[in-house]
Amino acid sequence: MPRIFSIYLFTGDDDYLKKEAVQKLKEALFQDGNEAFNFNAYDAEKCDIREVIDTLRSAPFVSGKRLVLLKHIDSATKDAQEAIAEYVKNPSNNACLVLESDKEELLGDFHQKIQKCAREISFTAPKGNRVIGWIQKELKAKGKAIHYDAASLLKELKDDDVNALRCEIDKLVAYVGKRSSVLKKDVEEIVGSSASRSVFEFVHALSRKDAKEALAIVKELLRAKKKISEILGMIGWQFRRIKKAQELLKSGSSSGDAGIKCNIPPFYVERFMREIKSFTREELDRNIDYLLDTDHSIKKGHTKPEEGLELLIVKICCGK
Repeated sequence: MPRIFSIYLFTGDDDYLKKEAVQKLKEALFQDGNEAFNFNAYDAEKCDIREVIDTLRSAPFVSGKRLVLLKHIDSATKDAQEAIAEYVKNPSNNACLVLESDKEELLGDFHQKIQKCAREISFTAPKGNRVIGWIQKELKAKGKAIHYDAASLLKELKDDDVNALRCEIDKLVAYVGKRSSVLKKDVEEIVGSSASRSVFEFVHALSRKDAKEALAIVKELLRAKKKISEILGMIGWQFRRIKKAQELLKSGSSSGDAGIKCNIPPFYVERFMREIKSFTREELDRNIDYLLDTDHSIKKGHTKPEEGLELLIVKICCGK
């Protein structure tokens, strides 16, 4: 059995990897099948910390150790954090405590006290340009290579959502079968035309100020159960990239450098650079204001979501 520490501190926003780490601890500790009696999970925002400490101090049932998971420790009350800090000074030999936080880094006196006694492990999801390398690494671990343009397309379609990317990677591995590499056409086929359309054709239609096409695509997306909040986020994402690219070009960056800094896939840079000329700086600022107003109006119930989205598209494309 690998060494099991009495205290673990799991930080970061990659919930999948944190769950995987907890599962490995379960497999190491409960080989005799006593997980139901010896594993407890608590939410530090809601639980009674005295119950957590009592569980940690109680003897395990027909097993070597108990495993206790305490989530959201950064949101625990000051009294609860003090109780945890006191426990880690003298932890039970019969328990393993996993403290979990979604933050990449904990600060302050509480963290310093925990850090002295805990095995700290960071589970941070890749962001931006690191995602493509992460995709290649994940597929390599499954015995597959992936062409750069295919990894770029997959990243473009799913952005930085590592849970969604893992799901698509598993589907791609199954799809290519014995073939050693994943191609761009595989991503296009498996991730789906609706996803490609949502990311590419919709934002292209907006950039061309083609209201008719943009509205037609939105209707398809809504029929495919795409959330309006996701579509609004997509619009904002595109305008932020256009604005950043314009600023980079104005400051003297080349199209290639601007594309890299804006996370534009190489195969899309030329087209994107043409599209950013469709909007002046004033139009971009105005469209972002339109977007914020629409989002606020929908959330407050002042506007029906679908009507608000359609009106926003008309404003962006027609400048009204």
